[in-house]
Amino acid sequence: MAEKKGSIAWLKAALYSRKDDVSINPDERTPLEAHSTDVPVSWNDAPRSPLPQITTLLHMASTKKGWSIATKFLIVSFVFFILAAGAATYMFFYGNNGISPQNIDVQIIMPSVIDGGKPTTIQVLIVNRNNANLKLADLIINYPDGTRNATNANQSLIHERQSIGSISAGQTVQRTSQAIFYGQEGQAQKVSVQLEYSIEGSNAVFERNADINFTIGSSPVSIAVSSPTEAISDQQFSFDVTVQSNSLAPVQDVVIQARYPFGFSVTNTSPQAQVGGTLWRLGEMKPGESKVLRITGTLNGQDGDTRVFYFLAGSDADKTNTTLRVPFLSVPQTLTVRRPFISAELAVNGQTGKTISVPAGADIQGVITWTNNLPDPVADVQLTLSLAGPTLNTSAIGASTGFYQSSDSTIVWTKDQNPQLAEVPPGGTGTLPFRFGTLSSGTSGTLYSNPAISLNVKVEGVRQGQTNVPQNVASADSTQVYVSSVVVLNAVASHFSGPFSNTGPMPPVPGQNTTYGITWTVTNTSNTIANGVVSATLPPYVTFMGAQSGSGISYDSGSRTVTWAMGDVKAGAGFTAASRVAAFQVSLLPSISQKGQPAALTNPAAFSGQDRFAQVQVSATAIPPTTQLGSEAGYTPNMGSVAQ
Repeated sequence: MAEKKGSIAWLKAALYSRKDDVSINPDERTPLEAHSTDVPVSWNDAPRSPLPQITTLLHMASTKKGWSIATKFLIVSFVFFILAAGAATYMFFYGNNGISPQNIDVQIIMPSVIDGGKPTTIQVLIVNRNNANLKLADLIINYPDGTRNATNANQSLIHERQSIGSISAGQTVQRTSQAIFYGQEGQAQKVSVQLEYSIEGSNAVFERNADINFTIGSSPVSIAVSSPTEAISDQQFSFDVTVQSNSLAPVQDVVIQARYPFGFSVTNTSPQAQVGGTLWRLGEMKPGESKVLRITGTLNGQDGDTRVFYFLAGSDADKTNTTLRVPFLSVPQTLTVRRPFISAELAVNGQTGKTISVPAGADIQGVITWTNNLPDPVADVQLTLSLAGPTLNTSAIGASTGFYQSSDSTIVWTKDQNPQLAEVPPGGTGTLPFRFGTLSSGTSGTLYSNPAISLNVKVEGVRQGQTNVPQNVASADSTQVYVSSVVVLNAVASHFSGPFSNTGPMPPVPGQNTTYGITWTVTNTSNTIANGVVSATLPPYVTFMGAQSGSGISYDSGSRTVTWAMGDVKAGAGFTAASRVAAFQVSLLPSISQKGQPAALTNPAAFSGQDRFAQVQVSATAIPPTTQLGSEAGYTPNMGSVAQ
């Protein structure tokens, strides 16, 4: 029996068959079944739920064969539509008790333009348009930087929290606050608020935010800064700060504070400023009154560096404050650092920098290195070096290629002494040596405290630019030469005098102990010396006895070293103040090999310490004391050598 085929396959086989007895059978049809549907004649007769029809359709879909995909998709879509409609109906009638942040209105009411320094009222309106209550509601107000408390202007105001509690459905709540705003005239600022709340049956905290912008209309005082837009590195310049009262009433206790950038050094201020040239107390300023502050200084930096100065204006009645507590406004001023057109750098004894330390009483060698930094040639270059200071040895000043003017202690280099200075090409450079000397503090009976020698070099020239118009260019550099202090250390031995009772034969005898006292004396001239220490080792035939006079003496038996930790040595010790003195006792046990010779009681003593002013290490040494005691009472020359 032939295998039963599908309708299309059978028809295809019949059409292309070569047999004559193939006949086409009529299509097989699906048998029909009777199905009755009750159609309601009114809405009341309609079934309450579509579930029976859905069940019937699903049953038919599962029992009937041959349903298309479109039919199945239509049935599933119908089911989804019925479920969505039911959910929407439930939410419409029973789900309107939820809370949405969009149904909470938060409105801030305050002026759009506010005068700085005056109390301002801020109102916040909160409307709950939800059908449920808000629980544990708090209002947080965030203020811009510089805002002050309206009841205490010395107190900064950044955040403020107000507790509201419950806000019923449909309720409107109003809260009020006050603050004092400061800022530059025309500056835009913003106040933002945040409503925190919870809902019934939940521990979560929800938020509703709002903010408002406003503008500072005027400040009690205004600041205007007049300064160059560029400053030559390490070259002195000035700028003016004009302070003016904008208030209709007198402004009390006006204070101006300057905040300088890194690298700026104040040379002079007018009027004189307090707290390192940064604070001016202008007192009362009448309506419309103005005052001008002039600041002079130098700015150090690389070419192209940007530096920002800040000037703050405010009020502060407490004259002990070193900073401004209540600022009205802050005004920035930006400058760009440029390298000098033609630069000159000083070096002293091979050192460069703004401060250099040199020993007292020494001859010093210096060098000026100059460079043309312009893209154009510079003609008729002239350099002038000025030297000044109480310990400057004017008789030792000189230069091999410059002219020394003794009347004002200056050295001048021109094209007459150095033809290279007649015309310097772009990038041209050169060096100019010079020399000077320093005096020891105490010379001519004068003791100088923290002595320094100022070196100032000025470079001038004529620039021939592309416009062929001559332009004068100049530059300057300076160095402070700190003269270090001079410390002298003396070591003296004694037997018949001094702070100790000494024993033993005089002169000393081989094989017998003789005790001596060793006294160390330190003097210091001009600068305080920190952490002064004197130390010396003992020969193998000398024993440390332990007796001492003065504080800070210790003995290390391993290294056989006596150390005097004397701490700071004040300037003028031994001159305007008493010398620093300490003593200790030793015992000498001479050997036969030392007969007829003086015996050293210690090895050379050495002093070391840090000069606080010159910031250099200071040292000194003392000749070791021997059994030759010198002019001590009771001592005779034959007692200075070991007995034979």
